[in-house]
Amino acid sequence: MRRRAETGVTLIELLVALGIGALLILGLVEVFSASRTAYQLSTGLARTQENGRFALDVLQRDVRMAGHAGCVNDQARFLPENITPSRPALVSTFLSAADQAAGNYAPTGLSYALRFDMPIEAYEATGTGSGATYTLPATPTVATTAGSWAPAMPAALFAALQRPLVGSDIIVLRNFTPTGAQITSFTAGDPAVVQYEPSHAQRLTEGVSEPRLFGIADCMGAAVFKGDYTDIASGRLDVVTGNGNVTPLGTLPIAPGQAMLYRADSLVYYVGLNGQGVPALFRLRHAIDDAGAVTSFNEELVEGIEMMQLRFGQDSFTGAGNRPSGNIGSATMANALAGPSHPEAWRRVGLVQIGLVARSAEAAAAGQRNADEAPPLSTLGLTVNAPADTFYRAVYEDSIALRNRLFGN
Repeated sequence: MRRRAETGVTLIELLVALGIGALLILGLVEVFSASRTAYQLSTGLARTQENGRFALDVLQRDVRMAGHAGCVNDQARFLPENITPSRPALVSTFLSAADQAAGNYAPTGLSYALRFDMPIEAYEATGTGSGATYTLPATPTVATTAGSWAPAMPAALFAALQRPLVGSDIIVLRNFTPTGAQITSFTAGDPAVVQYEPSHAQRLTEGVSEPRLFGIADCMGAAVFKGDYTDIASGRLDVVTGNGNVTPLGTLPIAPGQAMLYRADSLVYYVGLNGQGVPALFRLRHAIDDAGAVTSFNEELVEGIEMMQLRFGQDSFTGAGNRPSGNIGSATMANALAGPSHPEAWRRVGLVQIGLVARSAEAAAAGQRNADEAPPLSTLGLTVNAPADTFYRAVYEDSIALRNRLFGN
């Protein structure tokens, strides 16, 4: 018998095989890394586009409704020739009889949230005007004082915001909801009784389960008040003085069949820091409790919104008593509007320009090849320098016409 020699691989062959295997694994790792980077980039781009467009869509719907007060807008109601002793521009149960008669819609002690005579106003972040350059901080900076905006912001508004970010504008919207309930009967007095079509009750509770702020409007007058929501499904609303209502709801002539009952909304849009430390678009919704105290709660709408910039188009005629032309004559910032008074200046705003800086939800695997040479972002005339991180960013802009202040309305 012949003995067979044992076979195997030599050390050199083993080293060659290990080398080839290492090269193959390295190639697979590179392919995986490149695929992961491309996936993160495409996902970041898609999420940024989705968030930016959704944020604009939400803002569009509410900004367009500014000035809605029934079939006649707030501009027409506040023209001097349309105001008579028996028909104020806006009846408000939150005003005393003397303030109502004098047309004083800003008495001492009235919450800014109940200023429905001024459906839109805003606050400009300092250092973010047209022609300026602003650098986004690597870590979002939460404002510690209301002095970061102009004109002066009410202290109560600043306290109600959830960690607002420095460098982002703030817009306040107060208006009647787009749809309302048809009024079938109105009895003035204390209490005043408003009866409406019960099948329309759900229109008053869309988005708010227990509404207490309401408005009544027809083509002749409008009123805003606090109502008892407990019987809202039955088609009846009682309005009594006390616990928020200073005066009774009885000075407004209502024609049943023509007037509508609306929910009155008082909203604030701003950019704040959410619980995960990510910038987001927030909406602050004001309400009033049973005792008559103004309350509020914050709603996070869209994450990844780092900055909001606003510009406002004013009517060509901004003088006191002048009838609006319906044409936009100038565009400016919130702290530079023209007009004989703060409320009258805002009543002549017919256009809102919005610029949003949105970023991806997650950082990419790698930064840009030439990060220092990347062009800065720009929105509404403001140059925005992004921090040296790996987040994808994009700018989204829109011009929104206030449909209740268009020409001829």
